[in-house]
Amino acid sequence: MINNFSQALLYLRQSVPKNKDRFPGSLGLDRQKEILRLLNNPQNKIKTIHIAGTSGKGSSASYLSSLLVSHGFTVGLTLSPHILDIRERFQINNKFISKKEFVFYLNQIIPVIEKVKNTDFGHPTFFEILIALSFFIFHQKKVDYAVVETGLGGLMDGTNVIDSENKIAVITRLGLDHTQILGSNISLIAAQKAGIIHLHNPVFSIHQIPSAESVLNQATVKNKTSVTYINPKINFKNIHSQELSLVYDFNFEGLFLPKLKLNTIGLYQIENSALALSVFKFISVRDNFVINTQKIRSTLAGVKFYGRTDIHYLDRQLLILDGAHNPQKMVALIKSLKTFFPNQKFTFILAFKKRKDFIKMIKSIAPIANHIIITRFIVTSQDMIQVSEPIKNLIKIFKKINFSSFEIVYDNSQALNTAIKSGENVVITGSLYLLGEMYPLLKI
Repeated sequence: MINNFSQALLYLRQSVPKNKDRFPGSLGLDRQKEILRLLNNPQNKIKTIHIAGTSGKGSSASYLSSLLVSHGFTVGLTLSPHILDIRERFQINNKFISKKEFVFYLNQIIPVIEKVKNTDFGHPTFFEILIALSFFIFHQKKVDYAVVETGLGGLMDGTNVIDSENKIAVITRLGLDHTQILGSNISLIAAQKAGIIHLHNPVFSIHQIPSAESVLNQATVKNKTSVTYINPKINFKNIHSQELSLVYDFNFEGLFLPKLKLNTIGLYQIENSALALSVFKFISVRDNFVINTQKIRSTLAGVKFYGRTDIHYLDRQLLILDGAHNPQKMVALIKSLKTFFPNQKFTFILAFKKRKDFIKMIKSIAPIANHIIITRFIVTSQDMIQVSEPIKNLIKIFKKINFSSFEIVYDNSQALNTAIKSGENVVITGSLYLLGEMYPLLKI
């Protein structure tokens, strides 16, 4: 029996794979299915929205959850990785469950975890336990909907255990990331993401490049369903900035919302919110409830995310935290910074997860960086042990592109203090894991 929250965290950390490069693949998925079978498959007893993609999964999930909550539904939301608190993975109506509840529900599934551990399936991983726990909690809480973000990929991801026809599959922006596991081109990656599409599941996707859409189309035909693509200039257009927010016109299946406001400077959130809104509209028709457009407006104008162009002020000094961790996301971040802060340069604090395409990301950052502080991280409290790219490898790239205004600060707290003392506007980016180390230091 686990007696308190600290003991619960200790129990879970024993399940973090010791091999930093380990991805359990088909064995992990089979093990996940066995865990949930022993829990009577709670994931198939609730209406779910399952979200995969390269960029925008967490934001799209959070927007959709917020929209459903605003209309009176009880909604479970699971995100990964967490940034500040493990309970980000077990949200009810966008709020963490209590530590007491977390311990209570974990104790209920521990007998199953221990049983599976002693079979040929082997020890369930940290991620597998948390996903099983999230489905178990959502069913126990009798949620109306569960919004589920995949961990890695889709086909072999531990969340890919939902067989119910009540599931809606959502595919966000696709790009090159985790290529050593998911494949070296967009078609291969799209095939992995499309793995979440099951029989008769309605599918929604942002407009993708032709090779990706071809894969998604094939997956929908195979599963006797269809895909709805959300397109710029059709479903979302007339985008413009307004102080530190964004405004656009949304239009989908008779739901027209001109001058819709988002509480963000992240241009990439336009398509994420539009995708969420489209799914929301579909659900309202399928499940026969009336949309309140004023609630949509007030909800989207108020939603704010940790780690996604998250703005704070230290006196008059601007601090922006964004977890851009692949070239696609970094280009989107830099575009947003240029749009809202034209002709400005920033002090950056950077660290990248090992084996990410940091070269392209550095090349995107350098033109708007006045100074860069390189730091590092090692995180042992997530799905896997997460280690930053060796600093020496970053230095080689800075020298190669003739960027000399950088310094190395190994300690995160000292790196933050150094950046603040610069007096310039600061951007912390490169990895959500870096942000997870930085947020507690800010005490915000």
